[in-house]
Amino acid sequence: MKINNLFKLFLIGGTLVTLIQCQSEKEIKKPNILFIITDDQSPYSLKAYGNKICHTPNIDRLAEEGITFMSSYIMGSWVSAVCVPSRTQIMTGRSLWRTVGLPQAKSPDYNSPEEANALTPTDAPEYYSMPAVFNRAGYLTFRTCKPSTSYDNADKLFTYNYEKWCVYSEDDRGSKWHGDRAIEFLEMRNSQMPDQPFLMYLGFSHPHDPRHGKEEIYEKYGASDEPPEIPNPKAPPLPVNYLPEHPFKHGNDDGRDETRVQGVMANRDEATIRNELGRQYACIENVDIQIGRVLKKLDEIGELENTYIFFTGDNGIAVGSHGLMGKQNLYEHSWRVPLIVKGQGIDTGVRATGNVYFSDNV
Repeated sequence: MKINNLFKLFLIGGTLVTLIQCQSEKEIKKPNILFIITDDQSPYSLKAYGNKICHTPNIDRLAEEGITFMSSYIMGSWVSAVCVPSRTQIMTGRSLWRTVGLPQAKSPDYNSPEEANALTPTDAPEYYSMPAVFNRAGYLTFRTCKPSTSYDNADKLFTYNYEKWCVYSEDDRGSKWHGDRAIEFLEMRNSQMPDQPFLMYLGFSHPHDPRHGKEEIYEKYGASDEPPEIPNPKAPPLPVNYLPEHPFKHGNDDGRDETRVQGVMANRDEATIRNELGRQYACIENVDIQIGRVLKKLDEIGELENTYIFFTGDNGIAVGSHGLMGKQNLYEHSWRVPLIVKGQGIDTGVRATGNVYFSDNV
């Protein structure tokens, strides 16, 4: 992978550190960062990882114009909500076992990015969190995401922070809500602070369940919020490793992800699983549409070429594989995640096979 000789970007525990290699600030325009993360998305849902059904042209474009990491994994979890440690690792740069308890922490010591900038290194992990690092580097920092899953003390350090649980089909309660916040931020920055570099943390709530998609996209995948009695011919095929039930006790037999997903519950019949895959793909396609809108806006304001784009997910998901629905297992579909990176100096169309984690063991 070739990196521009003026700077290098390192992904360290999800915290992007920009090292400026020049003698004067006037010699370089700092790159922007767009960090996109989805919720409960297996890499197997994307064309870059072999999927031939789910329609994601904008994510496909990122893969074609950048590098796709074929073996990116989460480190594990200490709670059934697997997204919590994954997102905390990204936000703080800490390894799994050094994140235990952090998402519930509430600091009474500061309430703004300005106060955080005055912290000393001994105040870690806030001092080394993603927004704090970029705040100190002079970046505008923006986040839109679901609430309270990636370490509250870091989340509130973003200059602009918008939180909402958006897993529904309506625009004001679905993926478009997150996309709108991103576009509003870009328009504001372009009109008021056009020379200011920015970090955007664009976190989508979908395709986490309940997977309520738009009817016009449902039609493409033969999906419905009402589980059918027989498979819809348009519905995606069953996973190659589909089973009607898991062959042995796996420790999460009564977990929410396994028994209380709306539209599935404990059912594992073909019609139910294929319908749920269709719902999942419909939600992913809508996320892709929003990503396309953001990329278009970056292009319109002349910042696309100066923006490094990262696309990933917080964990994978089963949806019928091995007779499972959730993510609390160590099958590839659950602990492997997509990771695609695009930007200046990065070779195009690269497929990297080496193993990577969300964080280094700092």
